[in-house]
Amino acid sequence: MKTFQKLFSLLLALALMVAVFATLSTVTVSAEEDGFEHYVTLNVADGPIRIFADHYAQNGVDHEGYSFENTLYTITGGVGNADAVLRVIHNAEDAEPATVHLVFRDLYIYPQTWCSIVHFTSGVTGSGEDATPVLTVDLRLEGRNYLAGYNHPGIGGNAKVNLSAAPDSYSVFTSEYDQSAESFGGLVFHKVGDYEVKVNGEIADLDAGKTGKPAVITGPDSAALVKETVDALPAPSDVTTTDKDAIVAARAAYAALSPAKKTEIDADTLRHLSDDEAALAAAEAAAALVPEPEPEPEPEPKRAPNLTALWIVLGFLGGAGCAVGVTLFVLKKKATHSPDDAEPEPDYSDIAD
Repeated sequence: MKTFQKLFSLLLALALMVAVFATLSTVTVSAEEDGFEHYVTLNVADGPIRIFADHYAQNGVDHEGYSFENTLYTITGGVGNADAVLRVIHNAEDAEPATVHLVFRDLYIYPQTWCSIVHFTSGVTGSGEDATPVLTVDLRLEGRNYLAGYNHPGIGGNAKVNLSAAPDSYSVFTSEYDQSAESFGGLVFHKVGDYEVKVNGEIADLDAGKTGKPAVITGPDSAALVKETVDALPAPSDVTTTDKDAIVAARAAYAALSPAKKTEIDADTLRHLSDDEAALAAAEAAAALVPEPEPEPEPEPKRAPNLTALWIVLGFLGGAGCAVGVTLFVLKKKATHSPDDAEPEPDYSDIAD
């Protein structure tokens, strides 16, 4: 019995540990990006990927998926010599307009195949250049990405792409074939945010990336972003220690600018940042001088009264009372059966000899 109890306790402890680690893992994943219900990370090294509106397939194996609207797909990993590594497909004739959310993070694809290695395919209404794609791709570039086709662009299709780039990201879209003139093919791009696009080493707008190779996209080195961050800080007179993270982030954003971009920050913005930093230092110094309140002493635990003596007395009185009661009962019994009330001896004189 004892062995069974020990085994049951061990299994219960293991189950609780698994539940705790599962919870921590869920929290970590869900913290990746706000606003989505589902997060799916796919590695191209595990095989070609096909993402549909309600499911996805990888390496020929179909998986249950989720709605485009509430799912963030992160594509990562490296692969070579593969055909059409990633396709996002939404081309049914009666397809309703939809938006798929993608992140390319440290994605390296160098297949040298005769096709677009990343392809967004949508059903369209109408025909020709004015056709309206029913698929929109919100594509965010993070880390270092390199997508190279051969005689086709690295990325192609007929969807609309809202393209953004994270700070310090560096992405290359290119074609390796010498006669190719495209890095992007057939896609309609909308640039979201402030970042830099270069084609053949020259600064260009995103449309130019459709006719030049390679297209290099780098994350924001943005004076406007720094000014916006500083303007959002409180006035120096309102700074408290709770503003520390925002002030530190603003200084880090300024420090990350190139020397040329730093010259675009006006003196008022720099003064605002410096004054907030001084106010924060004063607030932290004042907080350090305030003594922490002494903790109130914990009340001494009440001692349980010693009732031993009381129980002895009660026991004695109870015992004495019981003895008196028994004595009185016995005396009463004897009085009830007195000799005067004794039954007479039977008379056998009338019985003949």
